Amino acid sequence: MMRRRDYLALAALGMTVALLGARAIASPGYMDAEYYFATARQLAQGEGLHEPFLWNYLDDPTGIPHPSHLYWMPGVTLLAAAGISLAGEAFRGAQAPFLLLAGMIAPLTGWISHRSYPSRRRAMLAGSLAAFPGFFLPYLLTTDAFAIYLWFGALALFSMADASRRPQRLRWLLAGALAGLCHWTRADGVLILLVGCAAVLMIRRARGQSLAVLLAGYLLVMLPWWARNLSVIGSPFASGLTRSLWFTDYDDLYLFPASALTIERWWSQGLAAIAGVRLQALISNLQSLVVVNGLVFLTPLVIWGAWRHRLDPWVRIHAVYLGALLVVMSLIFPFAGPRGGFFHSSVAIMPMVWTLSALGLASFVETGVRRRGWQAKSAERVFALAAVGLAALLTGFVYQQRVIGRGEGGLAWQSSEARHRAIVEAFPVLRASHRAIAANDPPGLYLAAGAPVVPIPDGGTDLLQQASDRYNVGWVVLEVDHPKALSGLYENPEAAEGLRFAGEAVTPQGHPVYLFEIVRGGEGG
Repeated sequence: MMRRRDYLALAALGMTVALLGARAIASPGYMDAEYYFATARQLAQGEGLHEPFLWNYLDDPTGIPHPSHLYWMPGVTLLAAAGISLAGEAFRGAQAPFLLLAGMIAPLTGWISHRSYPSRRRAMLAGSLAAFPGFFLPYLLTTDAFAIYLWFGALALFSMADASRRPQRLRWLLAGALAGLCHWTRADGVLILLVGCAAVLMIRRARGQSLAVLLAGYLLVMLPWWARNLSVIGSPFASGLTRSLWFTDYDDLYLFPASALTIERWWSQGLAAIAGVRLQALISNLQSLVVVNGLVFLTPLVIWGAWRHRLDPWVRIHAVYLGALLVVMSLIFPFAGPRGGFFHSSVAIMPMVWTLSALGLASFVETGVRRRGWQAKSAERVFALAAVGLAALLTGFVYQQRVIGRGEGGLAWQSSEARHRAIVEAFPVLRASHRAIAANDPPGLYLAAGAPVVPIPDGGTDLLQQASDRYNVGWVVLEVDHPKALSGLYENPEAAEGLRFAGEAVTPQGHPVYLFEIVRGGEGG
């Protein structure tokens, strides 16, 4: 039986790891997190849900500012804005709620584990493993969807299993509401609702009533957001997500104009190319499942535990979610999935991974007791300590690689912020510019410059000029990470047509960056 002091011990362990990890994570770190931080500041300052920049062209934006969250969902921004309102506009204020959620994942996992399979020893092991989340640790501590989606996703899947065992209207209503919160957090959170519909099919009676209550809970949460979209764009659903179905390459995310993303263009690749990309995505996502989610050494234990409990509704519901996620992130969105989509959404299964690891370890020890004559309690204690120790070592190794780095140009995690600050310091004309800037990372450069920013279109200078004319772009910042069609411009920046070479700088990472001014008619010079 889990006691209050057990949960307090797990909370203390989880918060200690989270606080230590957050010390070197003093900025968003990458574009997704920068987007949420920037829009959260806007919201906290009373500017509403608007983007003072563009980060893609998928919904054919008319200008800047632009209604926000027409591709990504608003849940992370709302939570970060709450943190800013309570703790100040600096990143630490926005980070605070995510830090708290990350630190409390360990007791959450212990609670779910104990409720699903009552055993204090195994629940403590599952919670202890959760305190050292491996590859997820840095991302749980920044302004991104990881921490909040783990909480909502894990609780939604648990609630569905609980409702399957003991069908009651309130349980299905709660499961539907949690599915809605998942959708508020990530666009593919709608998969959680589909899993709930599958869970309804697992029960033997009152299926129609249970489904209606599940959907009611979901709609209760989602209708306000759809009403907002209807009021600002005339439709509950933005067009960007549907256009992303027709990507032929990840860089199509920055194609201009987005109307070029058609099924005809997609089909013209040929069936072999379409199938090949999806097979590669599936292989990549399966590898991520083993290495990232299972930390390699936990994977066999998870499989063992899942097989032993394969008839349990909780295991079956997680299997349905995982299967649906693999299909969506491999076959439907084969570029977004391997580039972070699967990593983001798979965080919802992590409490199950840690719980099944503990169950699998117990089964392993039981086998040793039968075949080798092990002492059950001492063997399980030794292997449990070894598992937690190895998880801690791997978490530390990943943290060193992803956050600390090799000392080139400062902390690896701070490289995005440092790069954008260096660019603005080298080119002060960008600071608070009334003309928009075309750049590689619009949210990141906006945070440094305070000026409107648009993405450099995936294409040559002709597309750059078209986007510049539409969005009043006056400056182009060209970095080492640039569209392939602009490689010639990057290699020979003084030989550009329609662009005036305006300066050169070097990033803290040692890469050249070039500034160009857009020339229109008699302008420039």
